[in-house]
Amino acid sequence: MYMHSRDTLQNLSSASANYLTKILNTALPLNGENSYTNSYSIQLEKNDKGFFFIPHLPVSYPIDRKLYFQIADICSAVLYPYKTLLVQNNAYFTPYNVKNPNLARAFFFPWIDGIPTRLEIERLNRFIETSVKEEKIPIMANNVSLNMNEVVHMAISGSSGSGKSYFVEYLIRCLHSFTDQIVLVDPKMADIFILGKELRLETLSPHRGSNLNSFITDVNELLGRAINMIYERQEMLLKNPKANFKRSYIIIDELLALVQGSPKQARETFAQLLGTIALLGRATKTSLILISQRFDAPAFGGNLAVREQINCSVILGEINSNTTQFLLPNAHVDNIVVPIGHGTGIIKLVNGKNDNHIMPLLTPTYKKERENNLE
Repeated sequence: MYMHSRDTLQNLSSASANYLTKILNTALPLNGENSYTNSYSIQLEKNDKGFFFIPHLPVSYPIDRKLYFQIADICSAVLYPYKTLLVQNNAYFTPYNVKNPNLARAFFFPWIDGIPTRLEIERLNRFIETSVKEEKIPIMANNVSLNMNEVVHMAISGSSGSGKSYFVEYLIRCLHSFTDQIVLVDPKMADIFILGKELRLETLSPHRGSNLNSFITDVNELLGRAINMIYERQEMLLKNPKANFKRSYIIIDELLALVQGSPKQARETFAQLLGTIALLGRATKTSLILISQRFDAPAFGGNLAVREQINCSVILGEINSNTTQFLLPNAHVDNIVVPIGHGTGIIKLVNGKNDNHIMPLLTPTYKKERENNLE
């Protein structure tokens, strides 16, 4: 995913501890304390996965969340474009030299080499056929991918023109390559509706002459069927805990538009059904992919339990505390160096491995028109 030569990165790695120390000595306000007074030191992680900030106790400055993000804010910019810091939700404490009480703890700042690079796909169908599987949907160059076995539920947010629909189409085409158990809900009867018809997927959109009230009722019936399937799978798991199911996806576009203006009773039913699927979907391999220009409590009908079950969040377009506050309420996004351009943003996946990491994202570009002509 990164564009710099091995020599450049190795040279930076050998010197970066001293380089960061000099930068922090100049920029970090610590009541006059610095590395020259032996108040802290910087060390690289032995596998070059990040760096440690080790306070040498006793010190006069507080070792807290504020200090952690002060350091992150400074280093995120000065390391660009050689390293990309992986932003955390909170201060990342780790044991360091536990035999010495004065050096027993450190802040850890994980990083990855270089900067994210966009994946460019010449022939989409051929690429999906050869490079996509359930365990690996490529999203950026150099083997940056999503393992859909780790994605329980996903939320994709982005304002109009952010590249959201383009990315969602790519994702649906990839999912369709390994499962036909996909149901699409498109209140606008637009991009996703057209794609669903092309791929011959079950697609729910308003009928001609129908209103929002009748459409959300249809959606609730769809969600009710999904819950019945979940209960059936639960019964099978009781009989055979090792039973394996093909993952089922319910993809809802313009979630906020769906619930706005609908009657209270229908919204409450929708929220209850959505929450049930969110809570029970993990074990029964039933996943929600929810798409909206923005997310807030009304988007889920007031059921915030749905948000708590989303373990993969994609936010495209402008990244700031306002655009991320609902999906990533505790994220510190001020120091993320987000690439400029169409289809850029951030992604966070909670999978037990990198739960606190937020990564800059450039969504793939692909050519399907030429491909359709050739095939």
